[in-house]
Amino acid sequence: MREDLLKQIEDEFAQIRARNEKTELDRKEEIRREQPEIHTLVQERESLVFDTLRNIANGSSRFTGLPERMADLSSSIRRKLSEKGYPENYLEPIYRCPICQDLGRTGEPVREPCICLKREYRRKFRTLTGLGTSQAETFEAFDPQVFSNEKLSGKSYSQREQMLVIRDFCADWANRFPETAYRDILLSGASGLGKTYLLHAMAERLIEQQGTDVIILSAYRLIEILRNGYFNHEDGISDVFGAAVLMVDDLGSEPLMQNITVEQLYNLVNERQIHGLSTIVSTNLNLTEFRNRYTERIASRMMDRRTSKVIVLEGRDIRTGGVRKE
Repeated sequence: MREDLLKQIEDEFAQIRARNEKTELDRKEEIRREQPEIHTLVQERESLVFDTLRNIANGSSRFTGLPERMADLSSSIRRKLSEKGYPENYLEPIYRCPICQDLGRTGEPVREPCICLKREYRRKFRTLTGLGTSQAETFEAFDPQVFSNEKLSGKSYSQREQMLVIRDFCADWANRFPETAYRDILLSGASGLGKTYLLHAMAERLIEQQGTDVIILSAYRLIEILRNGYFNHEDGISDVFGAAVLMVDDLGSEPLMQNITVEQLYNLVNERQIHGLSTIVSTNLNLTEFRNRYTERIASRMMDRRTSKVIVLEGRDIRTGGVRKE
């Protein structure tokens, strides 16, 4: 988990606990003022708890009838609250998560993240990575029926068969990360073939199953971050250099500034490879166009057969020429 994001969530949990504790104290004060009979029962129950703790500290083991008396008091408090028009649980501790009581951690002595903390982490992380809160583009939701089952020109397989193979490779890569055969992936193909979907599905799998530090950006946004970091020393550049997995969508659509864009992109890819970090790129350019636009230095790093997997998608644009469902 990213420590900065985790710290933010833990601070938010602390604020939630403080608000709920204040609400609980306000309710007790309200009952003290307006319902003295109920307040007396609450005091009796609290005194019984404190006396029990004191006896335990003094080594006493005499607790005859204690559970029954506690149950009777709690039942009487709930009944009288209801009679006065209050919810039965009006004086009980307020927790958003009953498992961890809003601490975000469970277990002793090892404090593991609670499921509520993990859920909030994943929600915020999806937004931070560029996925937003929607989880529509996943491997589970992948529908091969939208792809044509006709044989591709000059091939022995269809676009649908091709996409099933590519889907399985991408899912397996995400499942195995970081123990993968390839560090980097280059997805090349025309618009509307499913490249962005695959990026999102891989990011979702990495986040949901492993909490991997993933960032997914459009090429335009990436270059903007790199330029601002280089010229204006703005925040954000350290994230793209340091994320365990950086996904760049639609590389080739961004404006190309002479002697700036390519150099910055080269530095990014080179630094990430030096540190063993994974970079996944989708582009509408074919491989020759990619090499011409970004020079041999970048192309050789993203197409190195020893460390990179190059995937070429072919077929019809599913948004305009794919299979129409009845």
